[in-house]
Amino acid sequence: MKKVLLFLLPLLAATMLTACGNSDEPVNKQIVSMVTNNRAIEGDAVQFSQGNAKVELNYTDMIIQFTGDYKDASGTARSLTTPAMKMTNNGGTVYRFDNATSSTYTGIGILTGYIDLSTGMMWCSFDEGSSHVVMTTQLLYAYSSTQITNPDNGNTGNHNKSAYLFALDSRGETCIMKITNFITNLNGSGTADVYEIQYDGLTVTPTTTGYIITSDKAESSLSGFYTISDLNFKLDDQCRVIDGSFKCSGLEFKVTGDLFPIAN
Repeated sequence: MKKVLLFLLPLLAATMLTACGNSDEPVNKQIVSMVTNNRAIEGDAVQFSQGNAKVELNYTDMIIQFTGDYKDASGTARSLTTPAMKMTNNGGTVYRFDNATSSTYTGIGILTGYIDLSTGMMWCSFDEGSSHVVMTTQLLYAYSSTQITNPDNGNTGNHNKSAYLFALDSRGETCIMKITNFITNLNGSGTADVYEIQYDGLTVTPTTTGYIITSDKAESSLSGFYTISDLNFKLDDQCRVIDGSFKCSGLEFKVTGDLFPIAN
């Protein structure tokens, strides 16, 4: 997963709290703190909230449990404490978990989730009262495909080297988009034009199925270079798929893919 390493280094540095085990022994338990973006859905209404989750991973027994905070559809603050849940491999470094076999439901319905141990991306959903809650870490689409088109002649090229991170603000109104391995040529071969590039202040609209990210024009972190326009991303299927487009350097970019490579 080389294309997301630049994301992971600062992410791990910021979230690592403790690692159990002596320095000369393999670390088999880890506790991390993660920012979560939460949507409580009731009919056509969506309540966004941003919270924090404390996640404990036991790699020996492949167990996950976590606490988190969110708001329900009425805007009331809630807290979540899961039981210890078994992680089962869902393909590659992605693991599935749920509380269906636990007698400890802590006031919620069946919780189902996925975590990618390579990227740190976590997603879960559950019912709480009349609300359906979807909780995710900052959204990292590491398994995406990018199609680049030259509108002047219609030539196109595809590659799967870029990863897209959307880091939402605390209100769910704007976000930062980071792209690793940003490529602006049709064949997608060779070294990326920019290993990591960032765009601030993109508009976020929470929906019942995910988020819509838009921007008429956004300057990059490399001032004066790689300005983008006509950006429109739909993070759909409760954020588990990405479908979006933007323009840059006279080319048109189309991005599609999944949050997790094999999740069902």
